[in-house]
Amino acid sequence: MNLVRAIRPIAALFVASAVFGAWSDEPEGDAQRKGREIARQLLGQRPTRNAAVSGTIKIRPKKGDIREIPFRSSVVVEEDGWKSVYETEDAAGKPATRLTIRHTANVVPGFFIQTADDGGAFGELRKLEWKEVFEPFVGSDFRIIDLAYPRSDHLTWPTQRLLRTDIRRGQSCHELESVNPHPEQGGFARVVSWIDIDTGGPLEITGYDQEDDDVLEFSPKRFRKVNGEFKVTELHIRNGKTGSRTILRFDFGE
Repeated sequence: MNLVRAIRPIAALFVASAVFGAWSDEPEGDAQRKGREIARQLLGQRPTRNAAVSGTIKIRPKKGDIREIPFRSSVVVEEDGWKSVYETEDAAGKPATRLTIRHTANVVPGFFIQTADDGGAFGELRKLEWKEVFEPFVGSDFRIIDLAYPRSDHLTWPTQRLLRTDIRRGQSCHELESVNPHPEQGGFARVVSWIDIDTGGPLEITGYDQEDDDVLEFSPKRFRKVNGEFKVTELHIRNGKTGSRTILRFDFGE
């Protein structure tokens, strides 16, 4: 079974942004040239059709009770771009929340949040400031900006370096290192991604802080055959700082 081909239908739900910054014109070695090309290819991905899925966000803190939050996620392709919508129900002490990510080609995306009142009605869209997109989504280990993958900000950092090509989970992969020139402004100091060579899908992504400790580790974990093709049924994020884990479980029906 090709694990990454199974990821693609779900990965489409996480397409959310365009280029955040620009690469520098500094001289580059072969590893950096190849790294930039891989990053360009990933940033060039975009959804070609609408998609939707429902499921559960399961939050497992190091201490305390496990929390579960039902959610729905969709991608809507529009004439001038597309939008991604993530809507959770009122659960686990968190009000119902709707996150909308709007974007067009070559434009920094807009992140908008709505919170429901006691009656379940969503309020007015509020555009998030840049620093807010690094905050957890409904108390999970997923940050709001993580929902923008594969057009995440780390793929636009000046240093993109191909560390090696190797086998990961039975797949031929590129190990791509992205280095943040301004980690003090938020986010990671560097990100290491294992990208399937044939499909461009991620098998593992790990973000590191300035002390080079792993902060967050993302990976698809479980798969199931649905209508003749394998689909991801679980995505996991491990928080190396807090010891917490978040599992996204997708419900494709029978």
